[in-house]
Amino acid sequence: MTYAYKLMDSPVGQLKLVANGERLAAILWEHDKPNRVRLGELIEANDRPVLIETERQLNEYFAGTRHEFDLPLTFQGTDFQKQVWAALLTIPFGQTRSYSEIATQIGNVNAVRAVGAANGKNPISIVAPCHRVIGASGDLTGFAGGLANKMLLLSLEAGQTSFEAEADGQTDMFALEQRATVKTQVKSEAQTKPARHAPSRGTQASLFGN
Repeated sequence: MTYAYKLMDSPVGQLKLVANGERLAAILWEHDKPNRVRLGELIEANDRPVLIETERQLNEYFAGTRHEFDLPLTFQGTDFQKQVWAALLTIPFGQTRSYSEIATQIGNVNAVRAVGAANGKNPISIVAPCHRVIGASGDLTGFAGGLANKMLLLSLEAGQTSFEAEADGQTDMFALEQRATVKTQVKSEAQTKPARHAPSRGTQASLFGN
């Protein structure tokens, strides 16, 4: 199977947008591990409509004007991985979930480590927001795009940083201190938020066939 890709520059590094037919199959990081997401042969196709639309929506997200994505998705993985990735799509903008909460949501409370492994294999970064999954204590934990980028994305969603300012070279110590507060806020949220019912999976979850 041949996949089409388009490269885009972003505030979190160069991203590789990958399509399978007319659906988005992957968003890969600039320094992604080669075997983290297994794909077939890749050909560059800058004119593929779904990739152009993905870039447009990502730019809106980085500009702070988009909180939800509306893209046709296709995920390749095991049934368990697809369950985890479907759960990622239900995490609202500006909120976080722990690995144990995701395990509970998919009905497998003992699968916390497996959830972590599946989260790390998430092929469609940012759109399927694995950056919103944190440790039970509020620690940011590992992230394929790097912890600095994870903190940046959470800062953006908390309204605490401006990627436009950073693009102009205006990042200062105050901005860096703002990012650092995100980790403290995330910990506080993890420690104080009440138990919740599993959220509805939304329309995109139907793409997983479960």
